[in-house]
Amino acid sequence: MFAQTRIASVLPFDRNLILVFTAQDGIYLYDGQEVQPFQVEKGSELEQLVINQAVMLKDGTFAIGTQDNGLYLMNKQGKLLLHLSRREGLFDNTIHTLYQDEHENLWLGLNNGISLVELSSPFSRIDGTKGVSGAGYAALVSNNQLYLGTNSGLFASQMNSASHSFSLVPNSTGQVYQLRANKKRLLVGHHNGPYTVADNRASKIFSGQGAWDFVEIPSKPGYFILGSYDGISLLQEVDGQLQLVKKYRGFQESSRVLSFDSNGTLWIAHGYKGVFKINFDQAFSKLVSINFYNSKNGLPADQLVGLEHIRNELIFPARYGVYRYHQASDNFRKDEELSSYFHEYEHIIDMEEDIQGSIYFISDERVGKISFDKFGKPLMDDRLFNNIRSRLNDDLQYIRVLDLNNILFGAKDGFIHYNAAKGKAMSGFRTHLTKVINTSQESDSLLLAEHKIAETANLTLPYKLNSLRFIYSSSFFESPEKTQYQYYLENFDKNWSEWTEKTEKEYTNLSEGKYTFHVRARNIYGTVSEAKGFNFVVEPPFYRSRWAFAAYIMAGFFMLGTFFYQVDKRFKREKNQIILAQERKLNQKETEARLATELSEQEINRLRNEKQQSEIDHMNRELTSSTIHLINKNEVLNNVKLELQGMLKEGELNKHSDELRKIIKNIEQNITSDADWNQFELHFNHVHGDFTNRLQERYPDMTPQEIKLSTYLRLNLTTKEIAQLLSISVRGVEISRYRLRKRLGLDRSDNLTDFILKF
Repeated sequence: MFAQTRIASVLPFDRNLILVFTAQDGIYLYDGQEVQPFQVEKGSELEQLVINQAVMLKDGTFAIGTQDNGLYLMNKQGKLLLHLSRREGLFDNTIHTLYQDEHENLWLGLNNGISLVELSSPFSRIDGTKGVSGAGYAALVSNNQLYLGTNSGLFASQMNSASHSFSLVPNSTGQVYQLRANKKRLLVGHHNGPYTVADNRASKIFSGQGAWDFVEIPSKPGYFILGSYDGISLLQEVDGQLQLVKKYRGFQESSRVLSFDSNGTLWIAHGYKGVFKINFDQAFSKLVSINFYNSKNGLPADQLVGLEHIRNELIFPARYGVYRYHQASDNFRKDEELSSYFHEYEHIIDMEEDIQGSIYFISDERVGKISFDKFGKPLMDDRLFNNIRSRLNDDLQYIRVLDLNNILFGAKDGFIHYNAAKGKAMSGFRTHLTKVINTSQESDSLLLAEHKIAETANLTLPYKLNSLRFIYSSSFFESPEKTQYQYYLENFDKNWSEWTEKTEKEYTNLSEGKYTFHVRARNIYGTVSEAKGFNFVVEPPFYRSRWAFAAYIMAGFFMLGTFFYQVDKRFKREKNQIILAQERKLNQKETEARLATELSEQEINRLRNEKQQSEIDHMNRELTSSTIHLINKNEVLNNVKLELQGMLKEGELNKHSDELRKIIKNIEQNITSDADWNQFELHFNHVHGDFTNRLQERYPDMTPQEIKLSTYLRLNLTTKEIAQLLSISVRGVEISRYRLRKRLGLDRSDNLTDFILKF
């Protein structure tokens, strides 16, 4: 039957049958005797394929690589499970070869390169390849339709559609925040306002901007509270249509997260302020009370407070920890049980519970699932979700549990679907040292690569090649850019390095010795590979080799002998130096004694000079006092003389004129007494270094009057004082000063007083 048919692959089907894949003539079952066509899903693309290769996967399904239609996955019943092509992200639609690795991922040999299909991953994307554009914010299954809300609009797809392609719901373009089911209608919280969706078309309920979410009033079926950008409103269902009843006054806060508790109280969580508790009257016609709670009421912070329904109760994830409202004390208290599931300062952003009580969550640290064993013990699974964390939204993170096995996460590009029924084996992987490069020279040189490294048990390197760079990789290919590495050079590093995403490590100027380079990898799921070791030896330089050390020993003995000889020689030299030093010390002591004697004599002379100076100063003070006394005496006598002369002129004392003239003559003789001058001159020369004699020796032509004037100028007396001492007028003193300047030969620019003081 197949003599003229090109066979693509022959695979086992069960114990008795094999499955024959022809290139262009379809798929057949063969039991060794008869050939029967294999029944594939009618109307599917499996009926007409150009097959290059098919392989049986580890889960019993079949992967088919085609010439121009990409990859198909088919089960044993002939049902199409998956179709991937360029539209879904393949580089090429032509698949030549297929291979499933130990991690159950499928490798595709394409016409232009290779592709990896992570069949083992329980995650899949719903993005632009499925017709969904924008970041995902809301999801809901209603009336056998899967609705997805993004920042671009609302998209819908039939649940039983094999292609799972989505289309935009008419009139829904724009940011979608929330989806709620209402009988046969869908309620849509939208940036442009509240919408309902019926018959695959969105209709606006009333004009207005910014509708966040809808909650049905438990005690009034058919009535809804709408949370919007600027408060809350009451909606009523009338004849199958929602209508605006009223917008409540007195509350204008943004109401994105809101819910009723079991007592009929409305709670609103504000992300930047705190929590509001609102009570209505019985008819919900007005607000009765509004209570506000923040960090003053038991919450750890005013910001980042959420609201969730877990175990049919309201809980409040806060900045860190999970809280409950305590009605008796009217404040919030930490739920120790729920908070214990998370780290102490971990902030829970969103939580969603499935029908079995498992909790899916997104926090600021991780994404995960908390399930419980039969004893109620919590089991944390967050490693599996590391692969999607970076793809989730940065704002308004979102989780929707569609059913027990299907969970959607809002992503930056559409949604990520998690199949909870599909397990993920955290199998081990290997780390490979791919290159060893020498960096000691001006240009790097490759020492070993790939299989040569495995064949080399112990690499020996000369000392000049003691700088090495190691390049490594791992055999784990899921998000390889997030695989981290840790290295440790035995006999150099003290411990393992920090985890890093770098795939190389360089060591420079290694000392001689034996080394082992260890490297290991940690994948995105936290699985650590077995450490890979590489042994090498760096030889010492020639000056630290064995022959060099032998030469050093011989040289050491020679140097030791030389050392002892030099020690003896130095001992004798030092002995002589000690003798000379002692002699120098004796000489130094004699010199010091002599210097001490000289210093003592100098001190005695200084004290003698100070005493003489003190005596001179005392005599100078006495001389000055005597001079002042003389001035005062002459001034008094002169005044008496003038008064007597005045009285004679006026004729008041004619009877005694002779006696008065005699008295006046005696006064004049007393004023001009030479005895006083001689006594004064004697004391003056003694104090001022024989001033008058020195002056007469240099200027022998000086008159006695000029000598006296010079003496008084030496005492720095004023012109008036000098006039009294010389018994002449002030004008006469000026004339005498002029004559004295000429006698001394002074220029007009020279100061007479300064000259006398410095003489």
